[in-house]
Amino acid sequence: MDAQMILTTVPLAEIMEQMRVIVREELQNQNKSELAEKLLNSKEAAALLRITLVTLWQWEKDNRIVKYTLGGRAYFKYSELMASLKDLRKYGR
Repeated sequence: MDAQMILTTVPLAEIMEQMRVIVREELQNQNKSELAEKLLNSKEAAALLRITLVTLWQWEKDNRIVKYTLGGRAYFKYSELMASLKDLRKYGR
């Protein structure tokens, strides 16, 4: 494999700025993927959906949202809650 090397003078400030942009983009992408798989407890899920706990439990009972249990506690996937919000808006709750 022939490799060519080109040497140029680039100011350190320009290199640092390019690195900042790349790191910022990578962190944003990482945060989005982590947030999509985040588990929320009942209070967090109700707050996100802006509903009461009673309504949250009713929606779970009506299969509008999916509840996961771990150690006797209820959890909801952030990504699934956001998808259910889109469905609820589509059909007017």
